[in-house]
Amino acid sequence: MEQGSVQPSDPAQKVRWSAEEGSAPGKGGSGGGKGWVIALGVIVLAAAVLIAFLMFGSEAEQKSASEDLPAPSQAQSVSAEPTAEPSPTPLPGPAVTAEDWFAVLNGPGNPLPEGFDPQTDAIDSAGYYLDSRAVEESFAMHQAAQDAGLQLKIISGFRSAQRQQQLYEQEVQVLLGQGLDQAAAEQQAQRVEQKAYESDHNTGLAVDLVPRYSQTKNAETIVQTPEYQWLSEHAAEYGFVLRYPEDKQEITGVEFKPWHWRYVGKELAAFLKEQNLTLEEYWQQYLS
Repeated sequence: MEQGSVQPSDPAQKVRWSAEEGSAPGKGGSGGGKGWVIALGVIVLAAAVLIAFLMFGSEAEQKSASEDLPAPSQAQSVSAEPTAEPSPTPLPGPAVTAEDWFAVLNGPGNPLPEGFDPQTDAIDSAGYYLDSRAVEESFAMHQAAQDAGLQLKIISGFRSAQRQQQLYEQEVQVLLGQGLDQAAAEQQAQRVEQKAYESDHNTGLAVDLVPRYSQTKNAETIVQTPEYQWLSEHAAEYGFVLRYPEDKQEITGVEFKPWHWRYVGKELAAFLKEQNLTLEEYWQQYLS
């Protein structure tokens, strides 16, 4: 009978044996394998507990931190809409009121009071008239232009309501002859010759000026003349402004008329020229 391997009886010797040989001999030779499995299970379990602790702790900290933060208000939770840019504050205007005679405003769809009839005086020998309070400045402007070697001719001034209505109806007939229907012809005529009391000529403050050698209402021709250039530069010094500028037709409702000059007084004329404003824009911004 062969003797098997001698098992050490000393526990310390058993430990040394297990470390050196990989496992202590046991029944069936499986005792060492089971020990490693148990040890590995313990390690895995410990790791799982540690991970769970870390995850739970992190969530708890986040929850605690979020509870400490103030709750967002309803206004904060809604996306802020862009704030509209405030409209620029108009520059202080001259001391002009809506009651000032030289600031009177009318135009297409905005008639003067029925029966409006200013006191007028003649401004030349051809029978043209202007509000008597603007005549002196009109004379001064003509004299200054003449001193500059220019010749201005008046081709229209104050018109009565009857005369203005006649010009309007004539314009309507011209447009009807061009193929427009009645409604379209009446609407388009307002841009050329307005109805009675809706024309600037009914105020007694408007005058049509052209070069003496031309005497025609042709915008393309007039803007090329030295007379128009001089008026554009100097008319405000005498209280006159270009009433219907080319770039403001949608505001005035009237076509470009480089011959049509309107008296508004020196102070207001200088302000309108400096700020590039029409009389309509001035009323809207300062007198409404």
